[in-house]
Amino acid sequence: MNEENKEKVKEEVKEEEKVEKKEVKKEEKNYFLGILISLLTGLFLGSIIVILFAPKPGKEIRKDLKDKFEEVKGKGKEIIEKGKELKEVIIPKKEKEENKENTEA
Repeated sequence: MNEENKEKVKEEVKEEEKVEKKEVKKEEKNYFLGILISLLTGLFLGSIIVILFAPKPGKEIRKDLKDKFEEVKGKGKEIIEKGKELKEVIIPKKEKEENKENTEA
C-alpha cells in the first residue's frame, strides 16, 4: 500500500508541475502581448502627433494621413493573413504534442 500511495503522490506532483508550467507560459504570453500593444499604440499616436505638427497645409496633411492609413491597413491585413496561416500550422502540432503527453502519462 505504501508504494501505491507514493506512486499516486508522485503522479499528482507531476500533474501539478505541468499545470504550473502552463500557467507560467500563459503569463509570459500575456506580458509580451501587453508590451507589444503598448508599443504599437505609442508608435501610432506618435506618428499622428508628428503629422499634425508638420508644417504643411491641411489638404496635404489629410492626403498624407489617408495614404498612411491605407498603407497600415494593407499591412494589417497581411499580418492577419499570416497569423491565420500560422495558426493552421501551429494548432495541429500542439494538439499532437498534447496527445503524446496524455498517452505517455
